[in-house]
Amino acid sequence: MLPSSSPKIGIACVYLPRFAVEVERQRRPDIAARLVLIGESTVLDCSLGAETSGVRRGMRMSEAIGLCPRAVVLPPDLPHYRRRFHQVLDFLDGYSPQVEPEDLGTAYLPLDGLPEDSPTHMAGLISDLHRRLGFMAAVGVAGGKFTARVAATTTRSGLAKVVPPGEEAAFLAPLPVDHLPAGESMRWRLRLLGLETMGDIARLPLGAFQQQFGPEGKRCWELAQGIDREPLVPRVKEETVVRRLQLPAPAVTLDAILMAL
Repeated sequence: MLPSSSPKIGIACVYLPRFAVEVERQRRPDIAARLVLIGESTVLDCSLGAETSGVRRGMRMSEAIGLCPRAVVLPPDLPHYRRRFHQVLDFLDGYSPQVEPEDLGTAYLPLDGLPEDSPTHMAGLISDLHRRLGFMAAVGVAGGKFTARVAATTTRSGLAKVVPPGEEAAFLAPLPVDHLPAGESMRWRLRLLGLETMGDIARLPLGAFQQQFGPEGKRCWELAQGIDREPLVPRVKEETVVRRLQLPAPAVTLDAILMAL
């Protein structure tokens, strides 16, 4: 349990690894033990076994099939994936009315007003989500969205990782720069300069780094330091408004209905 004198930890990231694959396996139990590739010209999602074989999201499907010739290849069903993800978001509403969805399988929620024992509370969330919807989540808890997401995506499914306040930079330091929201050009230049971890970036002076990489570099430098001021933006739930019209007698013509409006 975190000591009661600890500064408040603000945001939890709920991460459902390989979300599209897990959705497909729920409706097709026959592929539960098979390698799975989802996509058309490129890979949208893939199973853990396919990842181990070298498949990556965004890879050309022909290349992915070459790496996993025995994999089941499925076309993406994005409307179904979105419906299932909305079910997850509705479930999370029970923990906080302010839930922000990111990409499919990732969402944030504030911890304001929730019990201070974050690991125990998040373990209950993980267990309840699995019991009710069949998804096994990993949860990251930190003061900002970026560190919370990195914590969630680097821990095992079924576990919660808490990054205490003030320890963000130390937690992020050994992790690769691939976690940063940098474009391909910046990533290529970082590799060219031998900057492979977030700690490599955090140790550099901001001025020199920003001069090389501009506003994108400043943002990445701050994130590598654990500085993240991006606010949580809760989803806006659409409300269905139903209006009923009471007619004095059964209306059988369009004219009668229009006159009543």
